[in-house]
Amino acid sequence: MKVLQITDSHLRPRSEQSLLGVDTEESLRAVLAQAFSEGTPELVVASGDLAHDPEVESYRRFQAVLRDFHRGATLYLPGNHDLSAPLAETLPGPGAMTLGDWEVVGFDSHADHQPEAELSAVDLSALQDRVARSAARHLLLVCHHPPVDVGCPWLDKDRIKNGGELLEWLAENTRVRGMVFGHVHQVVERQRRGIAVLGTPSTCFQFAPGSTRFAIDEAAASRQPGYRWLELQADGSIVSVVGRVADYPLSIDLSDRD
Repeated sequence: MKVLQITDSHLRPRSEQSLLGVDTEESLRAVLAQAFSEGTPELVVASGDLAHDPEVESYRRFQAVLRDFHRGATLYLPGNHDLSAPLAETLPGPGAMTLGDWEVVGFDSHADHQPEAELSAVDLSALQDRVARSAARHLLLVCHHPPVDVGCPWLDKDRIKNGGELLEWLAENTRVRGMVFGHVHQVVERQRRGIAVLGTPSTCFQFAPGSTRFAIDEAAASRQPGYRWLELQADGSIVSVVGRVADYPLSIDLSDRD
């Protein structure tokens, strides 16, 4: 089963608006064009920060772009730049999708108007109950925020605060095979007691790995718009590949920052 993860598209409500000099709708289209030339996913996961300006028009633009490439199953997750009300007015909330022996479960790690993750005891209990009720042999979890530090202090302060507790609980449930997220605009690939913990690059610009404060990645090999393929195997393993749009003309303008 093939899953395509896209994340952190940061769409603006109007076509003439850019972000750090990047036309984020154009970069999203470039990502989708390349990804869909490589294969057809059974599921697309959009893991948060769909909009930079959380207005209904931004989400309508996101939906219209995606529909130009994909009319099938999609899970939409909110990120810290998203707002619950306008997102819910336009797109369905986090849910789950069964793919053969697998179930892909989305959960909401965001809280409106704050950058850090919000996963309360009630939220964690609800997620545990959702996993326990699943009849699938294998599960993949998706949210926006990372459960682990990624080595960038200015980003790590906003990760899921009880991410260690979350991962320890997930590791005890052997049906949970992986957890994927966005937010950090860079590749993260870890293993935690048999669970693949995977962060995916943005469909626009990337943040510099190891940076102590806000910094854009300028390295040729890792700066380009990206996405992640996840092939969910019958034996519970995950084959994952990050793709990049190598020929996208990315030009960063740090004065164009809101």
